[in-house]
Amino acid sequence: MIAKWYKGLFFLIVIFSQVSCKTKVHNKELSNDFEKFLTSSYPYVHKINGFYIVASDEKPQSEDSKRDNTGKEVFEHSVRLFSNFLDQDEDGKVDDGMLPVLDGLKSRFLFASGYQEFVYDVIKAVKKRNKKLYVMTMNTDSWPYVADYNGKGWEVDTLDTSLWRPEDCNALWEEVFHTITEAYNRVDPDFSFSDGPLRTYMDDDIREGSYDISEQNRYEKGQYDRVTAVNEYIHQIWAIQFAGEEAKLNEHQQSTLQFMRDKGVPMQLNPGYSGNLGVRLK
Repeated sequence: MIAKWYKGLFFLIVIFSQVSCKTKVHNKELSNDFEKFLTSSYPYVHKINGFYIVASDEKPQSEDSKRDNTGKEVFEHSVRLFSNFLDQDEDGKVDDGMLPVLDGLKSRFLFASGYQEFVYDVIKAVKKRNKKLYVMTMNTDSWPYVADYNGKGWEVDTLDTSLWRPEDCNALWEEVFHTITEAYNRVDPDFSFSDGPLRTYMDDDIREGSYDISEQNRYEKGQYDRVTAVNEYIHQIWAIQFAGEEAKLNEHQQSTLQFMRDKGVPMQLNPGYSGNLGVRLK
C-alpha cells in the first residue's frame, strides 16, 4: 500500500524523573517551571521518568481515520504505546535494557499529538524554553488514527519503496516507534542514521535498485533526506516482522532487522496492553 500521509520531525526539550504505574492525575506538586508551563498550556500531560507526552482535545479528522475518536483517546493510547515499548515483559516497570533509551527520551524529546496548528504551537513554545528538545508529533488532522489497528492481518510482496505503509495502519504506532528509535540514535553511536550499519544497509538496498526513496523525495520537493529515510526504513522493516511477514524482506532488510534485534529494539507490542508507566499530570 502506498501511504497517503507523510510526516516530519521537530524540535523541543525536557528534564526530570520518576517511574510509576499510577494512572490518576497528579497535580499537587509540579516538579519545575517547565512542567508548570506544560500543565497550564495543554489539555493532557503525562510524564514517564521526565519524558513528557502532551496532547490536544481535538478529535482526529484524517480521511483515513476509521471511527469517531477523541483527542483524549489518542493521548491515552500514546501513553500505552510508549509504556509497552519500554515494558516489554509487562511487569509494570521499565525494562532494564530500556533504561538508557528512556534517558534519551527524557533528555532530548517530547511527544505531542493534535492538529498541525496545535503541534506547531507546541514546537515553537517549547523551543523558547529549551532548544535541545526534539518534538516528535502525531498530526491527527492529516495522519490516520485507527484505534483498533493490531499490526497484523495483512501481507506484503516486497518492501521496495519508502512510500509503503501497512494496510489500514494507525500512524500513532509509527510515530511512537520513530520516537523510540530516535532515542536509540541519541544514546548509541552505532545506531546512527547518517553513517554506520543502518545507513549502509539502506544505501546498499537503494544502490541495487531493490528499494526506492526518489518518488517520496519528488513528492516532498527534494526535502526527503537519507537521514530521515533511514528511520522510515527501519520502521517499515519492524512493521513487516511484527506482522509475521519477515520472510519477504531482502538481504539488506534482513540484516537491518538483525541489527535492531541485536541492539535490543523492542520487537513486540500488545494491542491489549493496559499498563501506564509514569504519572498523569493533567
